[in-house]
Amino acid sequence: MFELTKTFIRILILSGFFALFSGCSTAPTTPSPQLSHKSDSLGDFIVVSAKSQLGKRYKYGGESPQEGFDCSGLAMYSYQANGIAIPRQTNEQFKRGTQINKTDLRNGDLVFFSTYRSGASHVGIYMGDGLFIHSPNKGKNVRVETLNNPYYKKHYIGARRYW
Repeated sequence: MFELTKTFIRILILSGFFALFSGCSTAPTTPSPQLSHKSDSLGDFIVVSAKSQLGKRYKYGGESPQEGFDCSGLAMYSYQANGIAIPRQTNEQFKRGTQINKTDLRNGDLVFFSTYRSGASHVGIYMGDGLFIHSPNKGKNVRVETLNNPYYKKHYIGARRYW
């Protein structure tokens, strides 16, 4: 009888063990729609962070609302405000991240331009409808521009996504 009880207990323990862990072994086969929506929301939050800096002055090397922003400082600040670390300099921001086609731009993507030297020398944050926000240069404030502006259209070199 003692041996039968021991065997019965073992079976119960093993049954409970398999029942407990069998539910954890299957993974969803399709991504959750909430996850992709969450990603889109993150891009929107990045845009909101950048828009909150509209009117702040341009400052070479600036990366805060108190001192002002240069273009890459505004991008870095807006991403950091949403928990994403990106490189500080424009050319490094362009080298990293996921390359995005212009037709696939989403809110929060970084858009890059070759302005005063070859390669990426200026960056903005895409905000939808062909618009981007950036800190242009000395004497100007953080503002919104269109990618269809002939100057930016001519100097556009690509986009990156970090989220």
